[in-house]
Amino acid sequence: MVEVLEESSQLVIRIGGQEYARYQFGAAHPKPYLYPLRAANGLSLLADAPTDHRNHHGFWVGYGRVDDVDCWLERHNSGKILHQKFDNIVTGGEVGSFTENCDWTGPEGNVVLTDTRTFTFYDTPEEARYFDFDLTLHAPDIKPVTLHQTNESGLPHIRVAEGLTPRTGGTMTNAEGKKNERETYRQRSPWLDCSGKLGRISCGIALFDHPQNIDHPTPWFTRDYGTFSPNYIFFADEPTVIAPREPLRLRYRVFTHTGDAIEGRVAEAWEAYQDECLSVRIGGQ
Repeated sequence: MVEVLEESSQLVIRIGGQEYARYQFGAAHPKPYLYPLRAANGLSLLADAPTDHRNHHGFWVGYGRVDDVDCWLERHNSGKILHQKFDNIVTGGEVGSFTENCDWTGPEGNVVLTDTRTFTFYDTPEEARYFDFDLTLHAPDIKPVTLHQTNESGLPHIRVAEGLTPRTGGTMTNAEGKKNERETYRQRSPWLDCSGKLGRISCGIALFDHPQNIDHPTPWFTRDYGTFSPNYIFFADEPTVIAPREPLRLRYRVFTHTGDAIEGRVAEAWEAYQDECLSVRIGGQ
């Protein structure tokens, strides 16, 4: 059973009675984010506000150049991504989910972009769990919004815990078996995994690029200090423009596993996700 329970400006996600994740959406945060996200031993696969990048928060969404507004850094003149409401929270079944509406605001409070995001969690074993993330970005007015190319981009972005990062003994791996920042940066791949050790167990987290996303398979932004994201916008030839009534939709699956990328059967999990996406497309849903 998947439970999604609200407590103290957080949503707590429990699977089979065990806490799997927490979603932070309170007004104290410059942007909502998912942290912690737990491995089978209860330790978090994600890091929140590490000393080298205080603006990195587990699994989150942000962007450095929304027109002329920075919704990435967290300075006095930066923008914010503000929780507005939850449209729907589904709890108590084999699938649990929530849909959230957010406003992206400039430093003076003007809304420059809006988003609708849905997280869907499944009742799966703790050694191989996954959730789906569906993000739609909207121009809030009658004018288009431009996302300029920048490496300060996360639609979404992931910052992993110490022990999973290549600098602390972990390994990044893509679908071609390429390793770490040197081999995976800017490379196209349908998935990227980051695995290492937390406590006494080997474990990891992978992100799968939905086959119908723009520019699939996506090029990846990677850093050996433990952050990665799909980032076709940064590597594109021109900025991305979101026109009124023409939103940008991006979909992903996050797969958390025990073992490294091979032991955790990440490639097999990707194939299952790809087949699932294809079957939905054929079914016309």
